[in-house]
Amino acid sequence: MITTHAKNQRQKLAAILILLAVSVTYAAATTVGIDAPDYITGSKFDVTIEIDDVEDLASGRLDISFNSSVVNATDLDEIDDMAGEVGGDEVPADMCYFTDAGLITLLFKPGVSGAVSGSGSLATIKFEVVGEDGDTSFLNLSDGILVDKEQEHRESNTIPAEWVGGMVTLGSPPAGTTETHTVTVYVKNVDDDKLDVHLLVDGNDEGFKSVSSGKTKEYDDYSMEEGAHTFTIRWFDTDTDKWYEKAEEHTITGVTTIVLLTDDYSEDEDTISAHVYVNNLDDDDLNVYLYIDGNYKKYMSVASDSSEDYGEYEFEEDKEELHTFKIEWFDPGTGEDYEKITRSYITGEEAVTLYVDKHTEEDIVVLPDDAPTPIQTTSTLSTTSTRRVKESSGAAPMSTPEGATFHTNPELSEDSTEDTHLENGITPLYTLVGFIAAVFALFQIKRI
Repeated sequence: MITTHAKNQRQKLAAILILLAVSVTYAAATTVGIDAPDYITGSKFDVTIEIDDVEDLASGRLDISFNSSVVNATDLDEIDDMAGEVGGDEVPADMCYFTDAGLITLLFKPGVSGAVSGSGSLATIKFEVVGEDGDTSFLNLSDGILVDKEQEHRESNTIPAEWVGGMVTLGSPPAGTTETHTVTVYVKNVDDDKLDVHLLVDGNDEGFKSVSSGKTKEYDDYSMEEGAHTFTIRWFDTDTDKWYEKAEEHTITGVTTIVLLTDDYSEDEDTISAHVYVNNLDDDDLNVYLYIDGNYKKYMSVASDSSEDYGEYEFEEDKEELHTFKIEWFDPGTGEDYEKITRSYITGEEAVTLYVDKHTEEDIVVLPDDAPTPIQTTSTLSTTSTRRVKESSGAAPMSTPEGATFHTNPELSEDSTEDTHLENGITPLYTLVGFIAAVFALFQIKRI
């Protein structure tokens, strides 16, 4: 039989093992360190507090100690300029102040996100040089506390971490010594697909990472000598089934961050298409129907003196380059239907604007029902043509009904009518003269 004391001992042992497991998990993952130039040749420099592999960091604090006779922290009131970034989320500084000569305290807490995960920086603090060339100063981190999101209001509220300091030396590096700087590389994917992006630094393959569309991912920190360096990214785009490569050259003069961007490639880079717009020049708002190469595509209501976007339409490469664009509409101002045809060569990504013509009742002449013959009109072939169409349910050829309406010149019709009446008066006179001449000839023959 297990005694109460034994049960309590087992429960305590289980709790200790759980705490140890949690502590080991955190300790193996998180590192906080100083990033600053090894040699300081100017009068000012930046010290960045970096953090690697943290999870659910909700807040924290730390102390930075230094030799105040060599360097000194400045602009501690400008906390907005100190903000860091972890995993793409901002880490604002809550407060930064002198605790003693050569000792400052920094408090920070993620704002909008509430907690951050990943790698990045907690803050960047400005320093100035007060010593002489050859002087050195350690930059040590102490009393650091990282608070976990789930433990922020509990008694055990810290994330164990390794704290790593740094050291700076005033003046130029010794002869034959090449200064190195930390370069942090990010890749941003601007394509519409998730991509596996390979990174090459000066020709050396640093591996690949999967980057989601619209996201930025940190690759690593690289210690690099001053001078020009080449950064190359390679990726395969499943939309185009092609590999792409993009290279950039950057001159490294200090601690810096480089963001490399992919490109966005569509499925067909050599698209042959027409983006169609319709511009209504009439006084009325009209419903305009669009046909391309004889096929109905779309209709939209187009306000007077305005344009509408009818969208983009693609064409196959092996088809004819000359395409027909037709619009049809009913004009309430004239009570008539109209159509307009435009022919255009499409060889790439083109924009085609079709115009609705303005029509009024004054443009129309109505012929009487007893008109002897319809007026014959002629036209010449042109790139764009407009005509009134008979309203019908089908696409039957147009005929001339009684009382047909034509767009023509009324003065021309009146002149034609006057000439017809004149001809009708002269014809009987010629007939009478001929008859008299024939009778006279008969009389002359009888006399002979």
